[in-house]
Amino acid sequence: MINYEIILGDCLEEMRKIPSGGVDVTFTSPPYNDSGSTESDKLHKRHFKYEHAENREDWFEWQCECIDEMLRVTKRQVLYNVQPILNNKADVYKLIGKYSDKIDNILIWYKPNAQPQHYPHRIGNFYEIVLILKCKEFDKLYINSNGYTNVIVKNINGNHFYSDKHRAVMNQDFSDEIIREFTKPKETVLDPFCGLATTGISCCKYGRNFKGIEIHKPYYDIAQKRMNMENSQMNIFDFMKID
Repeated sequence: MINYEIILGDCLEEMRKIPSGGVDVTFTSPPYNDSGSTESDKLHKRHFKYEHAENREDWFEWQCECIDEMLRVTKRQVLYNVQPILNNKADVYKLIGKYSDKIDNILIWYKPNAQPQHYPHRIGNFYEIVLILKCKEFDKLYINSNGYTNVIVKNINGNHFYSDKHRAVMNQDFSDEIIREFTKPKETVLDPFCGLATTGISCCKYGRNFKGIEIHKPYYDIAQKRMNMENSQMNIFDFMKID
């Protein structure tokens, strides 16, 4: 059984309440600036527009603020998962340049079952990237396995249980691998774009404490239910263990 907390609120506002170095590792997947195709994306954009002046209403600037806060509150390393797509590709590459001195490595998530490209003379997008950013207190990447490579092969979710609520729930196997390999038992993992708490479920499985932030109330409610159920099950399994 782990300690966990999911906060309903804006990620920037809530991260500013966390002391510097208040969590061990951050792993998150932000909205990808894809024209607000879901209710949650639109909510993030509306909130951002309300909070900032017009000349700063920009996905790149917003993500820089978020990443800077992640680096401040995190002791060891930030794992930032994003997919370069039509509307954000230039900004993702700008982010790589801006944080190049902090990037220890880049993971490639190859998705064999991704949607093929149906338009002529275009390249199909079968991958996402994870920027591994080192925090100032640490100058060396931590990973559990020996001989680990920076290509992870995992399918994306298809018709998952929550597909009618959230079209982009992270693949659980992918989240499990990140938590298993890049965090340590009993560490605290932050996900400031918590969604349905897939990262939190991974933390339950591997004995990591979890702190999530989610702005969208329906997602927050589902995340709380999932974490309560998963954590209760893990508590039962712990109780049944025989020394």
